[in-house]
Amino acid sequence: MTTQEELAVRLKQLGIRVTPQRLAIAEVVINSGDHPSVKDVFERVKEFFPYVTLATVYATLDLLERAAIVRELPFQRQSRYDANLSPHANLVCISCGAVVDAEVGQSMVEELKKLVEEGTDFEIATQRVDFYGKCSGCAAGNRAPTQASV
Repeated sequence: MTTQEELAVRLKQLGIRVTPQRLAIAEVVINSGDHPSVKDVFERVKEFFPYVTLATVYATLDLLERAAIVRELPFQRQSRYDANLSPHANLVCISCGAVVDAEVGQSMVEELKKLVEEGTDFEIATQRVDFYGKCSGCAAGNRAPTQASV
């Protein structure tokens, strides 16, 4: 969990002007385990800042991505945002669209990245590992299927 004070210090260190809206947007993504979409971020921030615009959310997420605080995860239907920039795997539910970090396998993803870097002349800019399937709620039939948002 990252506090607003920690976020403010980090943004200032990167030369980013700190506003309450930017802090709220950053905090939503950084402290969310669900890899929120732009719409999700907008709806969560709007609860506290009713006058925030969708354009502000897009611009701030772009700024945070360029500052390497969050990463955009493009999917077929919409992008999601992830604050975990270390090598890891994402678990993507094909029924409800949930996207979460896998709690296991981080060292294997890191090792794979290292093997590719050392064993090829390929310069890796970024990496992403996604596993598609059904989350525990959907697999157990506890969730009504929705249009997958990935």
